[in-house]
Amino acid sequence: MFTTLINCDVDEYGFPHWNGFDFFRWYALPTNWRFMTGSAYLWYYKTAWLVHHRAKIKQYAYEARIPVLLLAGVAVAEVGGTPERLKGLGVLQFRQIIEEVLGRNNSLSNATSVGSIAIQIGVAATTIGIEPDTLTHFQQFRLAQCLLEDNFNIRVVAFHLHDLIVYDNPQIDTLYLNDEQIILAASRYNRGVTRNKDDILQSIYNPPHSPGREFSEYGRRIIEKKETLLKIMRAGE
Repeated sequence: MFTTLINCDVDEYGFPHWNGFDFFRWYALPTNWRFMTGSAYLWYYKTAWLVHHRAKIKQYAYEARIPVLLLAGVAVAEVGGTPERLKGLGVLQFRQIIEEVLGRNNSLSNATSVGSIAIQIGVAATTIGIEPDTLTHFQQFRLAQCLLEDNFNIRVVAFHLHDLIVYDNPQIDTLYLNDEQIILAASRYNRGVTRNKDDILQSIYNPPHSPGREFSEYGRRIIEKKETLLKIMRAGE
């Protein structure tokens, strides 16, 4: 079933996933760049993750025909934070129980975000060619486990970003985007496709702290880190 686009082979020995200890070291301790605690620890982790997966990010960005900057920027924004296995082995099951008790469909559990680069189970299913509404609870669990495998996770995210670019710009060469188009696609990744395109684009140029400015904040942060991200991606070439 899950070989529609991507094969999944869970690797327990890949890059260390963000866990409860990481969360404590980041969230509970004061920021200290020497001892790598607080916000310093989070950014060390994000940078190390990006360096470790640099080749795969470039590979899957090229395969999905999207800019490396876009995929790297979304990755840096998403990795770290909530312990990864908690969402796939705790939050998902809790939501499934609620659905069973209330007799609801699987829309709540499909909205669970899983993976180092967090992506909703339902969105991941759509990206690999599966109708989300047809997923059983076991299939959701299996897909969640696959999303914990970094290669699978990165590739699904890359193809989802491609779909988001096409959503707003169906005739464009998705491999070559200007800053505005990268901001738009990244903001869609964070906020979904319900917001009007013009509202997001207008928010880029709204004054700081003005209403609607937050619509494009996620994407703008990628452009703010553009030179640093590209420098990391080019290292080793």
